[in-house]
Amino acid sequence: MTTFLRPSLVLLLAATPSFAAVVVNTNAELGPGGVGSTFTPSYVVSSTDLINGMTPSAFAGNFAATELTGGLPVMTDGSYGVITEPGGAVDRTHGAFGIAGGGGGTGTSVTYSLTGSPLGYNISSVAVYGGWNDNGRDQQLYTFSYSVVGDAGFVTLPLTVNFDSGAPPNLQVANRTILTENALPFIATNVDAVRFDFPAGVENGYTGYAELDVIGVAVPEPGSVLLAGAGIAGLMLRRRRHA
Repeated sequence: MTTFLRPSLVLLLAATPSFAAVVVNTNAELGPGGVGSTFTPSYVVSSTDLINGMTPSAFAGNFAATELTGGLPVMTDGSYGVITEPGGAVDRTHGAFGIAGGGGGTGTSVTYSLTGSPLGYNISSVAVYGGWNDNGRDQQLYTFSYSVVGDAGFVTLPLTVNFDSGAPPNLQVANRTILTENALPFIATNVDAVRFDFPAGVENGYTGYAELDVIGVAVPEPGSVLLAGAGIAGLMLRRRRHA
C-alpha cells in the first residue's frame, strides 16, 4: 500500500466570528491494482459520529445512478468497504461508494437533520472518504454547510474542498479529507442540520464517496451545567470541612 500526503490548506476568516481558520487535511492510499484484486484502506471510519446510520432528511440527484454503486446508505454506514477491480465495464461494481458530482444524473446534495439535543450540537471536525477502482473518478469536490437551532437557513463554510490525489492509473485509490478549526474548538456550534453539496466539474462527470463523518457533541442544557457546577462546589465544600 502506498500513501500520498498533500500539504494542509488553511483558509483565514478573520471577519467571520463563528470560525477563525478552517484547515483541510488530505490523504490518499493506493491499492495493488490488477484484474480481480481488492483493496481496503487503513482508514478508521467512525461508527459513532453524529450522522452514522442516518437516512438523509433531504437529497438531490441519484447517488446510485450507475456502475452498481451502493448509493446513499453506504455513505453513513460506519465502514469504508472494499474497492474491487473486476476488470471490465460489463461486470464493474463499486458497491463501496455513493457517486456524486452531477454527471449522468448522479448525486448533487445531501442533508442530515441532527435531532435529540434541544440546543443542537457542536461540530469539531468533518471527514469525507472517497475513492475508486482507478484514478479516473477519485476526486473529492464538495462544500459543507450547517444550520443552527432557531434558524432554518444554512451557513456554508467559505471554501470548496477540491482534492485529487494525482495517483497513477490502474491502481485502486482511497482518499480522505478532514475539516477542522485551528483556532477554536469547533467548526460550528448549536448545529441542528448539516449539508454536503457536490458541484459539477469533477473528473469524468462523477466520483465516488465511501463515508461522511460529522464529529461533534451535544450542547449541554443550562440546567445540567448548573447541576454539574453545584455538584463540584458541594464536593469542594465537603473536602474543606474534612480537611
